[in-house]
Amino acid sequence: MLLPKTNYSSKFHFPTAIRMPLIACLSTCALLYTLSYFIESSFEKYLIAQNAIELHSVIDSVERELSYYDSNKEISELIPNILLILTSHSQLFINISDENNNILYKTRGPDLPQIFKKKNIDDLIVSDGTTIWDYGHSSYQINASRAISADNKKYLITVAISRNLQLEFTQRLHNGLLIIIMICCILVPLGTLFTIYLTQKPINRLIKKISSINSKSLNERIPRSFVPAKYSSLVDAFNEMISRMDSIFQRQHDFTADIAHEMRTPITNLTTQTQIALGNARTTAEYKEILYSNLEEFERLSQIITDMLFLAQADNKQLVPQLVEIDLASVYITMFDYYEYLSEEKNITLKLEGYCPSILGDHLMIRRAISNLLSNAIRHTPNGETITVTLSKISNKRIKVVTSNPGKPIEAKHLPLLFDRFYRTDESRQRNNEGTTGTGIGLAIVKSIVEAHKGEITVESDDKSTRFIILFPLLIKNKKSQ
Repeated sequence: MLLPKTNYSSKFHFPTAIRMPLIACLSTCALLYTLSYFIESSFEKYLIAQNAIELHSVIDSVERELSYYDSNKEISELIPNILLILTSHSQLFINISDENNNILYKTRGPDLPQIFKKKNIDDLIVSDGTTIWDYGHSSYQINASRAISADNKKYLITVAISRNLQLEFTQRLHNGLLIIIMICCILVPLGTLFTIYLTQKPINRLIKKISSINSKSLNERIPRSFVPAKYSSLVDAFNEMISRMDSIFQRQHDFTADIAHEMRTPITNLTTQTQIALGNARTTAEYKEILYSNLEEFERLSQIITDMLFLAQADNKQLVPQLVEIDLASVYITMFDYYEYLSEEKNITLKLEGYCPSILGDHLMIRRAISNLLSNAIRHTPNGETITVTLSKISNKRIKVVTSNPGKPIEAKHLPLLFDRFYRTDESRQRNNEGTTGTGIGLAIVKSIVEAHKGEITVESDDKSTRFIILFPLLIKNKKSQ
């Protein structure tokens, strides 16, 4: 039987191969776009601020020259000084006019008086700021001011600086950043895909290895060197899971063989006795004796089936104890009386020690658990010894019940498996016929009953005795069964 396979490749790998690169690409592009926008905006503001400083510097210089200018003198004294001011400034244009719009001086270039038709020059002067003016296919940053000459005449100074080279550089910067974003949009998904490939490669190899494991190869283990160190914990977890599965499969196999063995014996006896009975004529008494013998085998089969149904209910969490108040001491005294005849046959003494408060439990289940433990203890106790049951309260929430019987110690490797169905320390799996027989699932039933009552059961064994230890919770009387 192959282990179930999942469509891991189609349901995880393929969407991830698209989703992860897409997320990385979008995130990178968004980050780069934000960064590019910030760089362009900051650079644009920087250029405008630098232009404003330059325009203010020119206007201040021209105002100072006009303050010394007398219109009654030759203008030739003013123009050289203005030219000298403009010499250190590139792509700068100026227009000086009087109150009657007569031009005192202007440079070649844009017709600056056209600004007055589109913008309120007085608002610009009052704000002491600059503005952007698009004229034709060019863009200019302008500033204006009113100055008074030495003869108290008013002049309007308009200065503009070309932004064409700046805009061209800004456009190149924009294009360069856009190219970087586009390159990243290509490289980031490719890099993400490559990273996913490198990351998924050992995982895919591990998946392929895991898929090859079936019920016939559960003894295989994946070496830690099979994957990178960061996945070693995953390999360890899988190997541990396979070990548990291997143990479960083995126990299931043993369980099937054991139950077949247990049921084969009574069926074989029934078949043999029936064939013998049919082989020759018998008296009524002989037929009656055979029927009684068959009845014992039927009861044995019925007990096995009943026990298996009980354990099936326990496995499916269908055991619901009907809680009543139980005095364990009284129950043990009753069970001692029940097993008195069997214990006297082996000259075994049953002894009860200690005291514990009453508990809430299912009376029939508790009796069954106690019966199985006592039967098991009598079966394995040598003649003439004493079986001791000790009751005690170990806390305000728990009581402790210890069933101790002397006898041959059980090896430590067998102790955790004693509560498994049909498990026997005798590897030959032969039945023990010393006084009484068992189906091999009595201790498994005890564990199911104890756990149904929210308790715990453990076993200890040494040269002195074997001890089955049960811890029962002290339940509140009005607490409902869970």
